[in-house]
Amino acid sequence: MALVMRITASEEIYQKLRNEILSLRFEPGQELNLQLLATQLQVSRSPVRDALMKLSGDNLVDIFPQRGTRVSCIDLKQVEEERFLRKSLEQSAVRKFVPIAKCKELGQMEDAITLQQRAMVSKDFNQFLEADDTFHAAIFSGIDMDRIWNLICSQGGNHHRIRLLSFAEKDVLGNIIEQHRAMLDAIKQKDLETVLAIEHRHLDKLLEETEFMIKRHPFYFKKIQATEGLIPKN
Repeated sequence: MALVMRITASEEIYQKLRNEILSLRFEPGQELNLQLLATQLQVSRSPVRDALMKLSGDNLVDIFPQRGTRVSCIDLKQVEEERFLRKSLEQSAVRKFVPIAKCKELGQMEDAITLQQRAMVSKDFNQFLEADDTFHAAIFSGIDMDRIWNLICSQGGNHHRIRLLSFAEKDVLGNIIEQHRAMLDAIKQKDLETVLAIEHRHLDKLLEETEFMIKRHPFYFKKIQATEGLIPKN
């Protein structure tokens, strides 16, 4: 008899609220009213409270006892930690993937690029980011390590949000598509060194865009001391 996994109310609410935060529909710094959320979601306060506690563990909400809850501002130190985690794991995955890449994963990457082109035309940044993740997830799927990709996603909330913000900057979307095409061509040729070089530039490009995003959305970012190589110093 097959086991059926049931999603609890708090887990379902957690996923809904997490999606709202990652899509920036709930903006960094925005107040989250427990009672209002419970009313909107047509549930009691308890599962909403549990979901918010879990989101706090993801560094996506800040809970202030007796004062309320708000969406966490983007923490650039955490962005760097999450980017480092992803880059380290993905470059290792690429080394295993390139020699054994199959038509299935290459087709998924081709389709992801096509979806990104459509999203760029319609300026649908969330769809563009979803297709971007599909492109990279194919690498982990191709080496049967989907769980590692899921780990990157679960630990990458700050990095996810700043990636989404970066799409509004000039030429960013086109450059991402161009890099994806170059990566895919190099993978087809089993040219590992070229893939790694493109991957390095691809995952580091956010460092160059951070200063512009801080100027455009200063209240979205947690105010912390400058970190070498990531946060511009005044």
